[in-house]
Amino acid sequence: MRFAKRLALLLLYVGQCQAQTTDSNAECLQMATQSAAESTTVGELRALCNTPNAWTNTSERVPVTEDSDNYQRSGVVEERLALERFTIDNPFVLTPHRTNYVLPVSYRDDITDYSGILPNNSGDADRVELEFQLSIKITVWEQIFKDNGYLSVGYTNRSYWQAYNSAASAPFRETNHEPEIMLTFANDWEWMGIRNVANQFIFNHQSNGRSEPLSRSWNRIMLNMIFERDRFAMSFKPWYRLPESSKDDDNPDIGKYLGHFEWMGMYQWHNRTLSLMLRNNLRSENKGAIEIGWSFPISSRVKAYVKYFNGYGESLIEYNNAIESVGIGVLISDWL
Repeated sequence: MRFAKRLALLLLYVGQCQAQTTDSNAECLQMATQSAAESTTVGELRALCNTPNAWTNTSERVPVTEDSDNYQRSGVVEERLALERFTIDNPFVLTPHRTNYVLPVSYRDDITDYSGILPNNSGDADRVELEFQLSIKITVWEQIFKDNGYLSVGYTNRSYWQAYNSAASAPFRETNHEPEIMLTFANDWEWMGIRNVANQFIFNHQSNGRSEPLSRSWNRIMLNMIFERDRFAMSFKPWYRLPESSKDDDNPDIGKYLGHFEWMGMYQWHNRTLSLMLRNNLRSENKGAIEIGWSFPISSRVKAYVKYFNGYGESLIEYNNAIESVGIGVLISDWL
């Protein structure tokens, strides 16, 4: 009953917020209400949304006031981390990892049937298909080194579905699976107003789950450095590919096309997000990729989403084939 009263008060407060303003506080309260554990109080939720990074300790979750020595200026990354911390104790919530989206219309300028379903692998796959991504994570160990460091496990699934190809019984053309183990450390190093808020050590496996000759996979050790300044965030993620024996390596030249790092920048204002991803092999032949995303709200929980990609490595099956694509759909959870 006590939780029900708190929830009723919170919903009333959300309604007042929506009537008075259209800023992100009301949306923050709505999201936090849906994901917070029952032990979370209304006061804690208000503290979270009014002072976005009022929860600076990942494991203890002790509210910090602006007068505290531990108080830090808020930024978009801190806001997301604060919201994520409310989901840790709730067994009915899966925390988003990367973006989660559905693009009912996703067009590619060059597409080949790798499903083995179309006659003689003829290449008569539809250039317009349905693309979606599911990405979740869960924290499995907190407070590893005193009050810092936590271990989490993530999984990302990206699928390319020939949903409109009725002649071929609408097969899935390609599906990529990407499980990760991430060790994350909070940080507060700052230079010229740009803060390094977190660093991650990652073991990453990516594969398309197929048998030869269409099998594609690789294992990487990554360092992900995350920075923010107000409404801008960026990450720099270099990696090292773990070597495989020649007889087991499905794609020995993948580094030639996907390179050894990924840079991503994001800017958010009024709940609209512009993202830019860059990869390059830093070689004379200059192979790489660029991805631009733009999202804006169409409801309290869903955003419209436009994604443009140009380069190599959009999917594993086509890692060595340059693709230009554009997709339009909805975004269920954003980067920020």
